Amino acid sequence: MIETVQALLDAARQHGLELTADRDEFDKSGLDFLVVHAKDASGTCWVVRTPRRPELLETARLEGRALQLLAPKLPVAIPEWRIHADDVIAYPRLPGTPAVTLDASGAPQWHLDPSAPSELFLDSFAGALAALQSIDEAGARAAGIPTKPIDEARLALARSMDETRAALAPSDAIWARWHAWLENDGLWPDYLTLVHGDLHPGHMLLDAEGRLSGILDWTEACVTDPCIDFAMFFGCFGRRPLERLVERFAMWGGRTWPRLVDHAAERWASFPALVAEWALRTDNEAILEHARAHLASVTENMTQSQTNLARELQSDVDPTTMQSD
Repeated sequence: MIETVQALLDAARQHGLELTADRDEFDKSGLDFLVVHAKDASGTCWVVRTPRRPELLETARLEGRALQLLAPKLPVAIPEWRIHADDVIAYPRLPGTPAVTLDASGAPQWHLDPSAPSELFLDSFAGALAALQSIDEAGARAAGIPTKPIDEARLALARSMDETRAALAPSDAIWARWHAWLENDGLWPDYLTLVHGDLHPGHMLLDAEGRLSGILDWTEACVTDPCIDFAMFFGCFGRRPLERLVERFAMWGGRTWPRLVDHAAERWASFPALVAEWALRTDNEAILEHARAHLASVTENMTQSQTNLARELQSDVDPTTMQSD
């Protein structure tokens, strides 16, 4: 595995790309790849990545296939990989500003108002999601993009909750809420779509007017529950902005169901289990603490109506179905 900036630039040079790095240190903000920001002789800015772990080689191959499928089908820009080898991936930097960046202290710096996203942002985001979810499921599978049916997704979530319960120590109310959601067929969709899978603001690029202009990092692209990207939006911006987004998504021709927003809220509440599972698998204590903080926030903000709903639904759940094994 590549361990220095110079080694990564040398790897790019072997593929015919001569670059000068902006800094002598990696950008380590991503969890899966080390990144160098660099320029070529003409002044074009490039992003150069190398995987942090060997198991990410297959992940990168899947992402590369997803990008080839998506590039002509989306109304926003996505990376165009000019180099794709096991040790180096390189593409011209996309125009636009991430919706959120981190300052020198690690504090988030927003480039939109997270409490009241603009109409331009919501409309452009809805259009991009509608285009993404309209991509033919069979075509996505043929391109090699992974598929996780709804039943498998629910079982996988149950396993994640079981495997992280000791590390996260969720309250009885949260545990009941998680499983009530998993068992409530009325909240879940009955169809699959292509999703980004990790569509947080750091992966959203904005133009000068605040429209969504690009989407980065397609490593989690998958054909599965269409609500995953909506759930991330809920967590970042809240319920009312999500309701406004769904209205515009439907206007762009996106497919919805009556409980989409409720399902997104419950999926967001379950994210700590997924984050903790990844942290335990990679022995990343910092990310585990992030999962615990997320869970604490979910617990603190859990409304009485959500508690009552969980209790009501839980009373109808067979206890033997609460374990995934």
